[in-house]
Amino acid sequence: MINNPPTLASPIFDTCTHLEKELTANVAVIILKANTLRKYALLMNISPAEILLVFSELDKVTNKGILIKPGGSYEINSNNLYVGTVCAVSKFAAKISFTECIE
Repeated sequence: MINNPPTLASPIFDTCTHLEKELTANVAVIILKANTLRKYALLMNISPAEILLVFSELDKVTNKGILIKPGGSYEINSNNLYVGTVCAVSKFAAKISFTECIE
């Protein structure tokens, strides 16, 4: 008899948007606007430069946040749900890919 491992149910969302954004060196940009309907987001660094995610409005961006190494990612989900603005900045030109889902 073969025992199959239990499977985890994947969340299902009504709408997901996927985009990519080019970052200019040392210029903070908004990646995700504040969205009270957000249930999930995935932000992926698809460049060779480090990207800093800052959870604040653009005019309040500091050098404190979550650093995403090249090839790395950060996930917003039900365990760490954040519905405010997410900005990104990099010391070098970079590219970030992101998906945001709402229910």
